[in-house]
Amino acid sequence: MSRRVVFLIALISLAVLGTAASPWTLPGGGLSAELKEHVRSRYGLDLTVRGRSTFAVLPIPRVKFENVALEFPNGALKAEGGILRGELRILPLLFGRVDLSDFDLTETRITASAQKLQAVKWTEIFKDRATETHARRLVVTKSSVRWTDLKSAHLDDLNAIIRWVDPSEPMTMSGSAQWRDEVVSLEQASFFPDLLAANKISPFSLTLSAPGARLTAEGEAHLGDGPSLTGESTIKTASVRDFTRWSGMDLPFGSLLRALSISGDFSMDRRRLSWPAVSIALGSDTLEGTLGVRFDTERPVVTGTLAADTLNLSDLFAPFNQTRTSSGAWSEETIDLAGATGADLDLRLSASSASVGRLSLDDMAASVLVQPGRIEASIGRADFYDGTLKGRLSLAAQDGLVDFKSQGTFSGVKIATFLAAVGEPRWITGRAQGQFSFDGEGRNPADVIRQAAGRSSVEITDGELVGINLEDALRRVDKRPLLASLNWKGGRTPFSKAEAQVMMRDGVGEIVEGKLKGPAVQADLRGQVLMVDRTLQVTAGVAAVDAPAGQAPALAFDVTGDWDNVAISPQVRSLIERSGAAKPLFPSQRVPAGEQRPQATAQ
Repeated sequence: MSRRVVFLIALISLAVLGTAASPWTLPGGGLSAELKEHVRSRYGLDLTVRGRSTFAVLPIPRVKFENVALEFPNGALKAEGGILRGELRILPLLFGRVDLSDFDLTETRITASAQKLQAVKWTEIFKDRATETHARRLVVTKSSVRWTDLKSAHLDDLNAIIRWVDPSEPMTMSGSAQWRDEVVSLEQASFFPDLLAANKISPFSLTLSAPGARLTAEGEAHLGDGPSLTGESTIKTASVRDFTRWSGMDLPFGSLLRALSISGDFSMDRRRLSWPAVSIALGSDTLEGTLGVRFDTERPVVTGTLAADTLNLSDLFAPFNQTRTSSGAWSEETIDLAGATGADLDLRLSASSASVGRLSLDDMAASVLVQPGRIEASIGRADFYDGTLKGRLSLAAQDGLVDFKSQGTFSGVKIATFLAAVGEPRWITGRAQGQFSFDGEGRNPADVIRQAAGRSSVEITDGELVGINLEDALRRVDKRPLLASLNWKGGRTPFSKAEAQVMMRDGVGEIVEGKLKGPAVQADLRGQVLMVDRTLQVTAGVAAVDAPAGQAPALAFDVTGDWDNVAISPQVRSLIERSGAAKPLFPSQRVPAGEQRPQATAQ
């Protein structure tokens, strides 16, 4: 064969190859009409091509359609704009049929309805497609998703791959998208569509990650009339507070909690998600028990019964630490319960040892109830510094006001140990018992305190006053009254009983009864506890235990100052009046009007 013939054949071959490899622009009918029919019959989607259509044979037969629209007949899902690329199966193409083996959607706008997607009969769709050839892969890039009924769930910069090569293998999905300006990744998801279509159980797995949070789950899925999932799951977040702030997801106490992890066997259907045996890591504490979330109510309801060896509840009570400003005054900042009452909660808690700030409780049994704008917490019983404690606390918001109520009882509490735990000096010992109630309403902590009302009583038995010996002070007063005021500190005063009752109204606590009785001395307390100013104005009158009733106290002390800096000092005037030399300086009788007071008095 001559060189000219070989060269001619090579040129013709190159021309054929170049023609086959180059995309051909096609008229609007023909291929696009075939593809529309293929997509509708095989996938139940309506395809509309508004732009140019091109076709190429090499290296793989492929088509490209510009400005397309894909839509479910019921409008549950619609993809508009962008470019649709697809690879064609060769054998059907030889017989004049279009059969796509791969889809690639680029720069498309997807509009979806969650309610309509739930209403789609997926079992029928998969069942109809399970025995037919189908696309092996769907790739979506540089696209966006807008929900018609989930306004806060829009996605941008969506990149995803859905792959299903053979019915004997699971369908797999992965991808990422921007949600609320952060990247959320579907690391992997898999299930068997043909098993679900046949109303059989399909294995599944799922791994989803978001900023500061991660979800993994694997188990079995069932579609049918009542879709359900069972298996094992783990949910982790480095900070619930940060996650809820970013995601906008409503969770009970979501604005207060930090690191959280939930793991265990679970089951889920349209009505409920439950962990019959769950392990929850809350900070450094571990709780075990049962947990559930109901979806068939107006708001999600979280219920559970959990127990822990140790439990730190300080984060939940952190807002109470913010009721005062750095200067010590009550805060004027508006109380907002919205961040803590995002979802309903009904929880039973027990702990061998629990802590709230500096306070500790042992063998605690408690419950927490959260409803819209309302929080209730109660301690059924707890060991409290060698005694017991019961209490109830509620916060309810309505019309911009927060109604605060609390009440409780305690018995057998070692008062000195309690004072040391809260960082106060051990100025008194003994065992305390009593009760308290406190109510207030307002827009901020300062308002609540200004309107506070309630009642409290405490009784301490078999204790001592530390830092003062009242019996010795009485002896000093009898001998040298004026010098007693200079040297009264030191020693201890034992007593058999000390009690006080305080009635509170409009933020002012009135000591209606205050007594102390010991082997040698007795004392009476009178005065006020000013909640608004956080100050004390109390007078303590001290007398010998055998002093006649109604007799003026032999010694009086003023207890004054703010709560963080209490000052105790003898009343100087009462000491001067007991001095024989100085008593005339304070005549007991008034001089009648018009008469002159004597210049001096001799005795």
